[in-house]
Amino acid sequence: MPQVIIPADIPSLDGSVRSQAYAFIDKLRKDDTTPGLHIEPMEQAADKRARTGRVNRYWRAVLIKLTGSDDEPRYIYLGTFPHDEAIAYARSVVFQRNPHTSLPEVIRVDPAGVAAAEHPAPAASADGDVDAPGVPVLQVLGITFEDLLDLGIASLTAHEAILAADQDRLLDVALAAPSAVQTDALLLLGDGTSVDQVRAGYQADTVAVDTGHDTDDDLIGALDHPASRMLFAYLEDDDDLRAAIEDENFAHWRVFLHPEQREHATASTRGAFRLSGGAGTGKTVVLLHRARHLHAQDPTARIVLTTYNKTLAASLRAHLLLLDKTVRIAKQLGEPGVYIGTVDAISWRLVSRAAEYGLDVQHAATELLGRPRTQVVQATAHGAWDAALWGAGGALAPSVRTADFLAAEYGTVVVPGRIATEDQYLQVRRQGRGVALARAQRLAVWDVIEAYRAAAAGAGTTDYDEKAMIAAAALDVSAAATARRVADHVLVDEAQDLTPARLVLLRALVAAGPDDLFLAEDSQQRIYAPRTVLSRHGIHVVGRSRRLRLNYRTTAQNLDYATSILAGHETLDMEDGLVDGAGSRSARSGPPPVVEGYDTLDEAHETIVRTVRDWLADGTAPETIAVLVRTGNDGTTLSRNLTQHDVPNQYYGANDTPGAGRVAIMTMHRSKGMEFRNVLVFGATAESLKAVDRSPEGDRPDVLQRERSLLYVATTRARDRVAVVWDGAANGLLPEPRSRDTHAGELQEHPVTTEGAVRAAGQVTGIDEREALARDALAREVHDTVGYSLAQIAMQASVLETVAGNDPTVREAFAFIRAAAARAGAELRGVLTTLRTGADGLAAVSFDDLTVLLSDLKDRGARIVSNVAIADGDTAHSTVTRTCYRIVQESVTNALKHAPQMPIDITLRGAPETGVTLVVQNPLLDGAGASLAPRPRSGIAGMADRAALAGGTLSAGVVAGRFVVDARLPWTSVGDHAR
Repeated sequence: MPQVIIPADIPSLDGSVRSQAYAFIDKLRKDDTTPGLHIEPMEQAADKRARTGRVNRYWRAVLIKLTGSDDEPRYIYLGTFPHDEAIAYARSVVFQRNPHTSLPEVIRVDPAGVAAAEHPAPAASADGDVDAPGVPVLQVLGITFEDLLDLGIASLTAHEAILAADQDRLLDVALAAPSAVQTDALLLLGDGTSVDQVRAGYQADTVAVDTGHDTDDDLIGALDHPASRMLFAYLEDDDDLRAAIEDENFAHWRVFLHPEQREHATASTRGAFRLSGGAGTGKTVVLLHRARHLHAQDPTARIVLTTYNKTLAASLRAHLLLLDKTVRIAKQLGEPGVYIGTVDAISWRLVSRAAEYGLDVQHAATELLGRPRTQVVQATAHGAWDAALWGAGGALAPSVRTADFLAAEYGTVVVPGRIATEDQYLQVRRQGRGVALARAQRLAVWDVIEAYRAAAAGAGTTDYDEKAMIAAAALDVSAAATARRVADHVLVDEAQDLTPARLVLLRALVAAGPDDLFLAEDSQQRIYAPRTVLSRHGIHVVGRSRRLRLNYRTTAQNLDYATSILAGHETLDMEDGLVDGAGSRSARSGPPPVVEGYDTLDEAHETIVRTVRDWLADGTAPETIAVLVRTGNDGTTLSRNLTQHDVPNQYYGANDTPGAGRVAIMTMHRSKGMEFRNVLVFGATAESLKAVDRSPEGDRPDVLQRERSLLYVATTRARDRVAVVWDGAANGLLPEPRSRDTHAGELQEHPVTTEGAVRAAGQVTGIDEREALARDALAREVHDTVGYSLAQIAMQASVLETVAGNDPTVREAFAFIRAAAARAGAELRGVLTTLRTGADGLAAVSFDDLTVLLSDLKDRGARIVSNVAIADGDTAHSTVTRTCYRIVQESVTNALKHAPQMPIDITLRGAPETGVTLVVQNPLLDGAGASLAPRPRSGIAGMADRAALAGGTLSAGVVAGRFVVDARLPWTSVGDHAR
């Protein structure tokens, strides 16, 4: 049976073809000789192993076929593309071993080089000096061209990289590198990693490999190299196949692990281990793979996988089962398998079912709380600290007479310090607390603590810090008598937001030893608990800490913006050391974030509505868009506003589970640990920093740091686009994005138009000010009417596609509608750019695009017979190619409208010396001729106008029972653009 292998960078597919691609690969895995697959070798191909396969009439899969000495065929699936694009790709792609590292890679062998065409390298003089300011980045680091070649960097890429004058240029070169390993190696080098460290990380020694005579066995062997697992993976079952086709993030977590991630997922540790890393670096991925690895090693092992809230715990469970549905999920703490729950759920289970675990929680509570306690299960009321303050806080200084201060003091000093008496509190070192307390103030604080404890004792309640410490103390006593704990391995996500008592409980769950406690954390994302240090609570990780640096989620532009929020402000980690944020890198590129402030809330809301609509119109699924707000009130107000503008959305509170078909609105805190395609952050105002001003002076630096971290968390939830909007005064924590080009995003494409901006546009294009203002007003009206309608079509189609169930025909139909509306929206924005400024804002259209259009029309049922013969098509003027495209589009539309089911003949011939001849004709239905006569402002008249603007002619009419459109166009246009 053939095996199918997928690369890590498999292109995403439009929803309209996913089910067919799935069916194709499924058939390929079962029998590659099935006639309908049409597995065909390429003529004039750069690699004799390249193949294409028929997915449908329009789409073809690109494959590399390997047949080793075992005669078992293996197919590397490189993606599914439109027919002509697939043929061109298959002819230019090569699967080979890297001649320096022997790692497998897929490269393109375009004659001019893709990277060189898009990003010309800076010129170098004869003596080696670079024609750019300063010394190139890699040369400053002492890296040579030969070093790059030894690491397996392609020669052309190495040449461009060694001349890259700054980090932005190096990023461009890295992202255009022929393989993922080369991209990552360049990013590592640019961030200061040594050549030897990069080589060691990929376990790839420099070798001299003659790849010119590689056999299929050589290539199959290369696929088994450890570093190859981050590049290629075998599809093992139907679930893998479906996920690979339908889940665009599949390759980044479920199968493909960076060698650094794989090491942490599988390596045995000699005690507690701390894995840190910025947002999106894959810490959770490592935990999931580690849980599976430990379970596979010993199915009887009792593994705890935990985090700090219910949403993240549910996500861990769902993703672990997606990773491996055979993993046993333990229903009860202490059972074999993987038990998944929050730390608070664990503490509640231990104190509420103490007898089942052999724990004496009443004795532990008495020891910890200083008085006999028989009831400890129920949770203390939310307003308990306010009540205690009201009754016993009169002697407190105003600066510390707050529930927040007292709760933090109690949770970080008193409870984890096992302080039961006033004398103990007066003597304790208050490590990590920013506000100094003299003896008199400590006495006043203790009065409130006593009132708090007395009220809780009377009510028979404990808070969750107390529950955690009671459970930990009881576990320690039980383990001293029985030498048993309730877990063999404990894996912790988001450890930075856990309070000291909760960390003590985690330590008590498992005996110290190999692979006992594994914590994943990012102190830069600490938004809840005051900072704590692991060693103060029995967790010792000295020499057993590592940091991940490659960001898999967001783009380099978004990452740069998010990290700049924290720049210049020291962040201490859970070992009391400075967080080393240097070297964080992303292997993805995209538009820079857009940052806009407005004077009024109405203006800000208007921009939010417009931006979300435009994202939906682009075909983005509603549930992959999030609007993150500062407070719940902000969220519910904005939700109502979006609903009034027909944008499907839902505000999600702490206990709500996000669903499909709706834009997600939630607080920035609620979004922690989640991921979306596009994110709009709203509410970074001066008003949001009032909590800092209300804090005691000594606590303000930490509270302000958490506010920065909150914005860092919010802006790193996005994979592709980030927009930041606020009303009124900004809070001063947000930096300006480094660049704001025309691709910055929807806010940049539709800025608030001022007369000055319109006047400037007119000066550039020669349009007078009055006409420029009229153009802008008309463009705004068209955008808000036609653009809105297209957004609604795309949005509703996306919702229907989501809820269509398992019927692939229905889902594909809705996907086609969504994609068509998205394309129309993109074309409309180009037209509006032209209308506003007079400059050509229309998307480039080539003769290849026309071929794709014909294939698309055929796949949708049009009976088209085409005869296309174009020489040197890439030299034709863009106006001419666009005019041909629109004439075919309009002619076919007319034919389908007036002569449905009739065949349509299209002839297109062109060359630089002869110009272009385009003829579209179809038989008429009886009596249809008169209805097709050209009328003012009709489609036919519009086609004639287009041809004339391009310097050509067009005739249309009935000839011998057929309707014929005949256009003759020059190869180079006499007009600036076709309207």
